[in-house]
Amino acid sequence: MLCAILAGCATSRSEVTLSAPAANTAQAVASNGYVVAIRSVKDERVFEQEPSNPGTPSLGFEGASKAKAELKLRAIARKRNTFGKALGDVMLEGNQTVESVMRANLTSSFEQAGYRVITGGTDDPSVLIVDVRIKKFWAWMQPGFWALTLNADIATDLVLSGSVAPTTVSVHVEDGRQIVTDGAWIEIIDAALTDYRKQAATKLLPAKIAAKK
Repeated sequence: MLCAILAGCATSRSEVTLSAPAANTAQAVASNGYVVAIRSVKDERVFEQEPSNPGTPSLGFEGASKAKAELKLRAIARKRNTFGKALGDVMLEGNQTVESVMRANLTSSFEQAGYRVITGGTDDPSVLIVDVRIKKFWAWMQPGFWALTLNADIATDLVLSGSVAPTTVSVHVEDGRQIVTDGAWIEIIDAALTDYRKQAATKLLPAKIAAKK
């Protein structure tokens, strides 16, 4: 009966909302002397039809091969039953997409590190232009004997003006759970985003210096 209840819950398509990171609205001038323009953010994740690896993005219901692009932009996890069988999906709610979430988190990360952040392109050579390519943004569950393990991966390539190679920012987090609720999916993604914000800002300034050489 317990397995049946868990499987029934796991077959649904849930919608969750991720909280926005704290904004640094008081910052008028870049405290470290640099201005960053986030010109574009693009979701480049690859979805597969029934992949063997649970960390690979996939979709239930119509499946990855038939799902519309708009739906994939909101997909962040795949539900599974206690045996690890993939069933339902976890989606971002409303107007949130993986692209909008990453733009907000990068903006917060750069501002907290002392950068002034603007949107769009610019002809000002002193501004560091960043194009963001999302390679990973996915959470999944692994069954265990005593507990379940939630995992989340977030990885991006930051293509910086003046740099030959992109700057990669990649994080992985995991946490043990007895049950997996919609709130648990939010918590594991939030934990990954927190780590991501810490790492992103530390990599931007060295990349800026290297690009000027």
